[in-house]
Amino acid sequence: MGKRPAPARVPHWLASLWLLLAAQGATADDRAPVTLAPTRAVLLLIAGPEASQTLAQQRPATIDPASKPEAELLRQCANDESQRPTRSFLFTFITQGWRVLLHPMAVSVHDELLKYAKVSDGTASGDYYQGGDPSTRAPLNARISCLRFMRLSGDSDNAEVALDFVADVRLDAARDAIRLRPLRLFISQGGAKSADGHYSVAIAVRASAVWRDEVAGHQGQLFEETLVTESVNLKSGSFLKYYPTDAASGTRVPIVPVSFGADRSRDFGNAEFGVRVAEIGTPPATLKLLADMLPDPNEKVSQLLIAAALAGLP
Repeated sequence: MGKRPAPARVPHWLASLWLLLAAQGATADDRAPVTLAPTRAVLLLIAGPEASQTLAQQRPATIDPASKPEAELLRQCANDESQRPTRSFLFTFITQGWRVLLHPMAVSVHDELLKYAKVSDGTASGDYYQGGDPSTRAPLNARISCLRFMRLSGDSDNAEVALDFVADVRLDAARDAIRLRPLRLFISQGGAKSADGHYSVAIAVRASAVWRDEVAGHQGQLFEETLVTESVNLKSGSFLKYYPTDAASGTRVPIVPVSFGADRSRDFGNAEFGVRVAEIGTPPATLKLLADMLPDPNEKVSQLLIAAALAGLP
């Protein structure tokens, strides 16, 4: 009879990997389970006359409404113009995650890593321009002055504002572009897990529209800009930052197109605005080591998540 072949030896790196996985699991079992409260996101389009009311809704308790920065924020969003009330809002909420196709061991590690990253998205639609007397040939006048994005934590009855972002979307002085700029960012709770309370955050604003010229209709994205990248430490308390409001700050982006023959006696220039927020928490060192040992998932990560990760670098 032939000699029986010797059993295959387990590679050293694979044995070490299994030991690390077992240690990670044992550590998790010894601790109380960490659960994140349910979240939802809302995006509000702020018309000038309603700025005070909209900004006062569910205002975070740590923000002083009588402070000088809040007064400047209100002045920016009120737009110092008399405008008609806005219509009802369309809210949508999308929570996105990465998906990987790896062998079972890698999947379990990457599933755990997903808990340290979150992307929240909200959209709202409305008429961007204020109507008036078409016979006067008045220049374009923005009806919507600001966007307010909120990520709410907890159930609907006891929801708290965990993230609050306000951006300026008014027309530039020349009225040939929108002056897109952040105004305020408040964060009290991260949307994902973090081993040390640190988060890398990136926020992008976008807009799209449907319009027509004399002979054809068009649909397209007007702009998408990453406005904010911040490294945030929530271990010592909430994060609050106000951004410059001078005329030269911000980014010039395309205006909302006006359809041929549009009735300018009423509000016009319907557009859909969106805000997307990426939050990346610090994963435990053991988990990062496991991820480094596993094969690359070869998945394209969005530019927004990359921007968030870069914000956390020293």
